[in-house]
Amino acid sequence: MVKSKTDHVIWGVCGGLAEYFKVDSVIVRLAFVVLVLIDGIGILLYIILAIIMPVEEQADLPQKDVIEQNVQDMAEQVKGTVEKMENETPTQQKTQHAQWLGVILILLGAYFLLESLHLLSWVRSDLFWSLLLILIGIGLLFKRAVR
Repeated sequence: MVKSKTDHVIWGVCGGLAEYFKVDSVIVRLAFVVLVLIDGIGILLYIILAIIMPVEEQADLPQKDVIEQNVQDMAEQVKGTVEKMENETPTQQKTQHAQWLGVILILLGAYFLLESLHLLSWVRSDLFWSLLLILIGIGLLFKRAVR
């Protein structure tokens, strides 16, 4: 089982799992979303898999080397994203912030609508709000670190 280089959104974990199990990657991504909504384990599981799953070129390397290389690659990717954000003009940043706010409002609206229709009885709202606050806190810390 290896991460996908062609079917990826972040680090290729879902695409790699989909290739391994011979299913559509959308199904795997939806499974991770459900795991995030149920008890938040989807985020942790994804990060762990991103660290331990090799890419195709690493398939013959010892697991220790794969982990070291994956952590290094992830750090470089985050650093590149931070540098890209630093180089954006204030207008681009405002547009991006407005887009993120729009996405968050749509997701919250969808959550409240589904909750009021009693279609989310299987979602624990205390975990939902805890995860939301944690993600907002991480975002704020990340934003402050960029400055």
